[in-house]
Amino acid sequence: MASVIRWMAGSWLTAAILVMGFSAPAFAKFESGPWTGSAYASNSGKFERCVMTSEHPNGMRLGFGRSVDGAFEIWLLNKAWELQPNTAQHVTLWVDGGAKRTGDFQVVSRDAMAAQFGADGAALAEALKRGNVLHVTTATQAIDFKLTGTFKAIGELDQCWSQSASGAPATAKPTKPAAGAAKPAGPAKRAKGMDLLALSPRDFAGQVVTSGKPGFFTVPENLPEAMRKWNAALLWNVTDGMGLATGVGSNPDAEALRDNLVQQKKPKCKGEMTSSADARALPGTAIQVKRVEIRCSDIGDGKGVTEVFAFYPHLSGQLLVISHVANDRKVAAAADEEFAKRVIAILTAK
Repeated sequence: MASVIRWMAGSWLTAAILVMGFSAPAFAKFESGPWTGSAYASNSGKFERCVMTSEHPNGMRLGFGRSVDGAFEIWLLNKAWELQPNTAQHVTLWVDGGAKRTGDFQVVSRDAMAAQFGADGAALAEALKRGNVLHVTTATQAIDFKLTGTFKAIGELDQCWSQSASGAPATAKPTKPAAGAAKPAGPAKRAKGMDLLALSPRDFAGQVVTSGKPGFFTVPENLPEAMRKWNAALLWNVTDGMGLATGVGSNPDAEALRDNLVQQKKPKCKGEMTSSADARALPGTAIQVKRVEIRCSDIGDGKGVTEVFAFYPHLSGQLLVISHVANDRKVAAAADEEFAKRVIAILTAK
């Protein structure tokens, strides 16, 4: 018998009513297969969430979202519904033959309801990426949603959240950096201890690369343009290489992360690709960092490249993704090691 996981509805949906009514500004849009999504802001311009939806039979729309704090959301929408806003609808859902989850969806408008998932959100998002069918039952109907293209689409949703939550929307118009503004100093108050792992991808990386001995990591003068080009929350240079920060909304094991990255990188590799994965403890802490190394012998210009990924656990249950890229493997590995040393120094600071 499949296990049953229960979730609790919260008050988070109050602010979401206007968002899913699409009356709030959308400042970053993306498409992936049958999925279309946007980053939404309040009328004051403050980022609130990323949401993407796809069309299904009988007027149904299925949506996935990430709130400003990164929590995973599921949205169910149908223009034919006549629901009572601010009420709860009991729902059971499961992916393929996996664990059943049961709890209340909050009705946010006459034709939409949604639920936000806390600690279980990462596992649910991963199941939806890899699954074939999402089964949903309510008090009045049973619905099966085909999960076409969710692997890539949820990755795009995570990128939307990573960039928007860090203040770097992908569709922002290029602007000339103000003098002296190219180098991020991170939040005004520098984090100590575990507070570092509560920051957004941009602030996390910004605090680390601007700590320690100056000169090893440098931030490019054309930072906004570079971030858009590489689809990163933050970007920095190392000798003959570079580093990037992003974020993902799931927390699979190292081998699953390696498999995902190989699928993403393989089309760009024109030569032989090799890869490895491991998990390493950060000395002086109880934290383990998952690592994946991807090596390509020829990226199309006759040169090889190595990218070393390190996945730092965020306090939300998600992952902060740091990667270092270089033609010389030793450069990428040394940058990854230096970044980890600086993280350890901040985490263990008194």
